[in-house]
Amino acid sequence: MKTFIGTVVSNKMVKSVLVSVARWKVFPKYKLRKRWTKKFMAHDEENKCNMGDTVRIDMSRPISKRKAWVVTEIIRRENVYDPAAAAQAAAQQVPSMQQATQDASMSPRGFAASAIKG
Repeated sequence: MKTFIGTVVSNKMVKSVLVSVARWKVFPKYKLRKRWTKKFMAHDEENKCNMGDTVRIDMSRPISKRKAWVVTEIIRRENVYDPAAAAQAAAQQVPSMQQATQDASMSPRGFAASAIKG
């Protein structure tokens, strides 16, 4: 069975991902190497893959017209934006922003603005 390692390019489908596999092709006449990329549609049963993840795909029986590969392993996960974690981090920064606005009312020399005017 063939096995490839690639990067998830799209996970917008249900139980399917698009995996980009890059390889090097050598042209013997010119002694040049060129990067060759091909995209494979792969089956992701549990919808665990995210964009940017490095995955291993194995050949399987045809699952649909374009899909004959299965994701067998997620080798490396990519950092993904999580709205809940971002909201929690923003809530922790609110007190420090209030302190910054209080410090802004001070003049550059360290005196309170009300003391300079009065």
